[in-house]
Amino acid sequence: MLGALAAALVGALPAAAAAQIAPNAHWETLRTAHFYIHFTPPLEHMARRAAVSAEVAYGQLASELVPPRGPVDLVISDDADLSNGSATPFPTNRIVIYANPPVDESALRFTDDWTSMVITHELTHIFHLDRARGVWALAQTVFGRAPYIFPNEYAPSWLTEGLAVYYESRFTGAGRVAGSEHRMIARASAVDHDVPRLGDVSLSTPVFPFGEAAYAYGSLFIDYLARTRGSARVHDFVEKESAELIPYWLNLPARGGFGVSFSRAWRDWRDSLVRSIGPAAPTPLPGWRSLTRDGVFVAFPRWLGDTALVYSGTPGRETEGVYRVDLGGRRTRVGRRNSDSPQNPLPDGSLLYAQIDYTSPYQIRSDLYVQGPDRGERRLTHGARLTAPDRRGDGAIVAVQIIPAGTRLVRVSPDGRVITPITAGGLDEQWTEPRWSHRGDRIAAIRWRRGGISDVVVLDSSGGTPRVIVGGHAVQATPSWTADDDGLLYSSDRSGSAQLYLARFGAADSAGTGVREYRLTDVATGLFEPVLSP
Repeated sequence: MLGALAAALVGALPAAAAAQIAPNAHWETLRTAHFYIHFTPPLEHMARRAAVSAEVAYGQLASELVPPRGPVDLVISDDADLSNGSATPFPTNRIVIYANPPVDESALRFTDDWTSMVITHELTHIFHLDRARGVWALAQTVFGRAPYIFPNEYAPSWLTEGLAVYYESRFTGAGRVAGSEHRMIARASAVDHDVPRLGDVSLSTPVFPFGEAAYAYGSLFIDYLARTRGSARVHDFVEKESAELIPYWLNLPARGGFGVSFSRAWRDWRDSLVRSIGPAAPTPLPGWRSLTRDGVFVAFPRWLGDTALVYSGTPGRETEGVYRVDLGGRRTRVGRRNSDSPQNPLPDGSLLYAQIDYTSPYQIRSDLYVQGPDRGERRLTHGARLTAPDRRGDGAIVAVQIIPAGTRLVRVSPDGRVITPITAGGLDEQWTEPRWSHRGDRIAAIRWRRGGISDVVVLDSSGGTPRVIVGGHAVQATPSWTADDDGLLYSSDRSGSAQLYLARFGAADSAGTGVREYRLTDVATGLFEPVLSP
């Protein structure tokens, strides 16, 4: 799910599309000891927090790596309804981060503070890529900051991204090394005895998990080296790498920095990963059947009656789309999509969904659409920044609305013309994945709070009287209602991997909360997005 970026632009996060920074916007700048923070007025609250986070991250990284030369430009953009970031060391040290929090990106949701995490990640790139020693430093003295004389720019993507993800977790206490999804990907490859070779791990690998491999395997490998060889050895390696005359010969600086070649260390890590996998259960649940076998990405399953499902995704050889699959496994492509979204069946056979598209040469916005039975597409909103819609029986829609540096829940009229906020949202509170109860009197949703607390919450139909069903410092996700509306299915990675749970309301429990939880699965990899058939 991570797109490849050019070597000159090292991206932190997945990007299905990219928007240019709007040059005609009104930009303002904050100056700190090491940064110029550039922002538009609606993002001033985020910019001021980013200024603090950036200086904290700078101090943390400077305690382990050599600081970059000169100030760093940090641009905060709200031009794309995506969660992303990028960094480049030339012609000056520059970082761009998108203000949109990663509430729908499962690998990125384990974060205590999105601003701190993405800045730490991107600033690691600056510390790493700006460093030049030996003949490289001499060349820069003569030719300046020319793009081809930064030695660490020649590093493979697994190393560049692995270092950044390693430090994002080391210094924030959350992030992707501390989270569950990267380890889930590695365990899945170990279960299949298909851990890739180090040379096959890149942003452009043509097999699952595609570009995510550079982030997942790279970060776990760097973390392994730091744990087994000592965290100070990361600094030693970067210094050796920055002076290497032939930058492609990475085993030489690896031996000098870590005391072992990358080739040997990778074999040791791969073998330890395979040994850590116990015997696999025959099936995750009683009555388990696999309906798709070549699905590379499958998301947001929704029942069509009780004989078929519709979902977003791609089998790998087609563009992003929506598919229908019956219980015999027969799959049909229903339509093309620009991005993932729940597909809500309407009484006439249409589908309600959200997707991103350009609204100007500089802005990408997410809006609601309806695809008719004839596969024609009709746009309900324009520039409304709506995602994750769910439709009630009478046509009322609940959705997530992106706001500057935050998300909130809104009610949307069936024609898309009236949008009414029903929750707050901002830097310290994010909302996602709303689902109507079958009776339509309540809404289940996920609320993220600063500090990395994720709650499964039930609200009334107007957003009032919120009740926390379960919460904690883990990723709770994708709630769906039981048939009687007296319980919720959801996933949680509190055990270290995403498993399925059932929460029953009104059941006696020792804590007196009126909610009793049942863990439904225990698999080596992970399970997501449970939904009961009618």
